Amino acid sequence: MKPFIRWYGSKEEDLEAILPLVPEKIRHYYEPFAGGGACFLAVNADRYFINDKCRELILAYRIIKKGNRMMNIYLDVINNAWKKADEVFESVKGEILNLKALCDVGKYRDRSDLAKDVAGFAKTLNYSKIFGRRLSEKECLTVSISHNLVNTIIEMRKNDELKEQMVEGNLKLAFKTGIYDYIAELYNDCEQKDSLKYAAFIFLMGYSEKGLFSKDECGCFCTPYAGKKLNGAYMDDMISDIKSSELSARLAKTEITYWNFPTFLKNTDCTEEDFIFIDPPENCISKEEFTTYTSFSDSQHRALADFLLNKTKAKWMLTVKESSNILDLYQGKGLRMIPVRRRKHYMIITNY
Repeated sequence: MKPFIRWYGSKEEDLEAILPLVPEKIRHYYEPFAGGGACFLAVNADRYFINDKCRELILAYRIIKKGNRMMNIYLDVINNAWKKADEVFESVKGEILNLKALCDVGKYRDRSDLAKDVAGFAKTLNYSKIFGRRLSEKECLTVSISHNLVNTIIEMRKNDELKEQMVEGNLKLAFKTGIYDYIAELYNDCEQKDSLKYAAFIFLMGYSEKGLFSKDECGCFCTPYAGKKLNGAYMDDMISDIKSSELSARLAKTEITYWNFPTFLKNTDCTEEDFIFIDPPENCISKEEFTTYTSFSDSQHRALADFLLNKTKAKWMLTVKESSNILDLYQGKGLRMIPVRRRKHYMIITNY
C-alpha cells in the first residue's frame, strides 16, 4: 500500500533500501513518528502501533480508520473542484489575458485600479460549477482568486520577454493558487469535528509545498501551494486508497496515538519478536516561514538512543542524517550502520 497522506520527510522513496532490512516475522510493529506512514503501510505484522505528535495528522488517521462517509464525500467534491477549476480557467482565459494586456499598455495607474477590474471579473465566475452550491462562498473565492491574479499580472509586467505559453502557465498557476488558498480557508474555518476539515487537510497535504503542515502565529494553516507541477495532478488514486478494503483491514489492527515519543516508547512493552521503526523529524525550512516544524534536538536524540540501546528488547531500525553527535551515540555499539545511497549523509542503523 502507498501512503494516503503526503507528508514532509516521507520515506516512500527510501523503501527500496529499508524493506530488505526489515525482519521477516514481526509480532508488533511500533512507529513513534508515523508521518505519512510509508513504512507502516509497507511492512507486514500481526498488530501495529503508530504515533505522531501532530494532532491534526493523528485525527485524520483516526477518522479514516472509522470510515467516515461524509469525509469521503467531501474528498470527492474537493477533487472534482480541482478538476473543474481547469475547465473554468480555460473558458475565461481570454478575459484574464486581456486584463494582463491592458496592464501591460499602462491602462492602470496603480495596483488598486487593476485590482478593481480583476475583482469585477472574478465576481462573474460561476463558482458553483467548481465547488457546487454547498461549498461555494462567492465573496471569499472572488477575493482569493483576484488577489493571486493581481500579484501575478504585476509580477509578469516586470518581464516583457515571457513567451505566451509561460504567460498562460503563470496565470493558470495564480488561478489554481486561489482555489488552493480558498480550501485552506475552509480548513481553518472548520470546527475540529467537521468531516470537511479532514478532507481539506488531506487535500492540502497533497498540494502544499513539500507536503508541509505548518501554522502561523494565529494557529492557522499557512503552507503555500507547491506550484505548477501539481496544477494537473488529481487525488483519484489517493481517494481510492483511502476507501480501499486493504487500508481498512490494516487500520483495523492498528492503535493510533497522539503522544510525545518518550511516552509512546515507554508504553511499548516489547519482546524480541517486535519491531520499532524510528524516523525522527527532519529539520525544515526557516522558522520565519514555518513555525510547526522544529529540529529534533541533541537532548532528544540522547533520550532516544538511551531507550534503544538500554531499555528495549525489540529489534529496531533508525533512519537518520549522519552527524558527529549521531556517530558518538551509536558507533562502536555492535550495530549495523548502512549508508542510504539516494540520500547524501543519511544512514540506516539497526540492532540486528
